[in-house]
Amino acid sequence: MKNNFYLFILMALFSLAKSQTPEILYYKFEGTATNIPNLATNPPTGTQIGEVMGNLTLGSNTTCLENGLIGSGSSGSSNYFNTKWNLSLSGSWTLHVKFNNYQNNTTLVYYLLGDALTGGNSFRMFTNGAPGAGGVRLSADGMSNVDIPGVFSATSSLVDIIIVYDSSLQNIKAYLNGVLKTTVTQTTPLVFNGALFKLGTYASNTGMKSGMTMDEFGLFNRAITDTEIASLNNFCSALSTDEVIKNTTTKVAVKDGSLILGKGRFGKYSIYDYSGREIISGDESSNSINIKSLQKGGVYIIKYDNISTRFKY
Repeated sequence: MKNNFYLFILMALFSLAKSQTPEILYYKFEGTATNIPNLATNPPTGTQIGEVMGNLTLGSNTTCLENGLIGSGSSGSSNYFNTKWNLSLSGSWTLHVKFNNYQNNTTLVYYLLGDALTGGNSFRMFTNGAPGAGGVRLSADGMSNVDIPGVFSATSSLVDIIIVYDSSLQNIKAYLNGVLKTTVTQTTPLVFNGALFKLGTYASNTGMKSGMTMDEFGLFNRAITDTEIASLNNFCSALSTDEVIKNTTTKVAVKDGSLILGKGRFGKYSIYDYSGREIISGDESSNSINIKSLQKGGVYIIKYDNISTRFKY
């Protein structure tokens, strides 16, 4: 009976972690190539691979784990991340994204994402301008503007933005670093049918400031819960800057359903799935952790003794 109870708990934790992975679009921007996988659980047809276009690049960004999308401050007509998805939203949805390496020392407007339309049902997010210096606005025709003040400051820091549209409550809530900043009532149900959805810019407008980074972009087909909001915000910020996160420093190996540490013991640890949600945690006095409850064929992250490293199972 006790074993069944523990198995139930582990399955529940894994189910929660999996549920926090966006259904429509999810990019971690890992790798060095221009083709980036859409890691969403139910991506629209034709969107399995996104593409870095023009002079946008991937590179180490200190935003999350390893790479992120780096802005160029150029025109969005040819410099953008191509999701290969025509914007189509109805019912509830949630948008999540992290930014870093942006110092708000200018009044220029930078567009962070949006579709390729300049009219109609255009959907866009930008900083500066109408929402004020360092503020962020999500705007679209037929939608009341959502302004988040003071997102970016004169000092570069990790920024986490979550915007939740709940069709049953008919409002949009915007969270900055896990804290609710604004709630905007929507007078009519929101339905968007736009053109190509871009990241790093909007239509042909000026995109993300040069050197500014985007990571962990996700689009859910539902209004996520408070627990999920806290988890999305905490991931990455929970990893301290002095942790080892490069594969070349890996000190663990997988053998016969266990994670083996080459030397010493694990002590307190946490294991995250590839989307960054904690699945298992504990305090192990040996050099071996049973990982048979993990789904095979996945990439995971273990954090222990001030070290974070990846492993495949």
